[in-house]
Amino acid sequence: MKLKSVFKGLVSSALVVCLIAGSSIIPAFAESTESSSKDYEAKSGSQSGTEFQATYPLKKSNGAQVNFWIKNTGNVSVRISINGDLKRTLAPGKSGHISAPVGSLSSKYIFKAVPTPNGGKISIDYRIAQRD
Repeated sequence: MKLKSVFKGLVSSALVVCLIAGSSIIPAFAESTESSSKDYEAKSGSQSGTEFQATYPLKKSNGAQVNFWIKNTGNVSVRISINGDLKRTLAPGKSGHISAPVGSLSSKYIFKAVPTPNGGKISIDYRIAQRD
């Protein structure tokens, strides 16, 4: 009888370990399969100052859309744009993105974040990525 209870204890311990390991592996696997095989990250990081501006040459072969995502970590509103168009304003503590189509020919894209409405200094986390 004692052998049977030891066996039950081992089996239940093994099941608990598998459940814990499985619950941490499944989200990581699911996250990695969400993105397209053509995802192309041009740049990501953090920036503080009077404005953020970056220019990158992009090709449609790396993805049909380019996304500019930010999290406003500062205390003033931030207006983001791609090539001066597709403007969006994000309040302090908020995050969001804008997207633009990538043309067939290689072209330079300008990503900009500025304080609004009365200037000041911005503080952002950003990511620029291409995908289909």
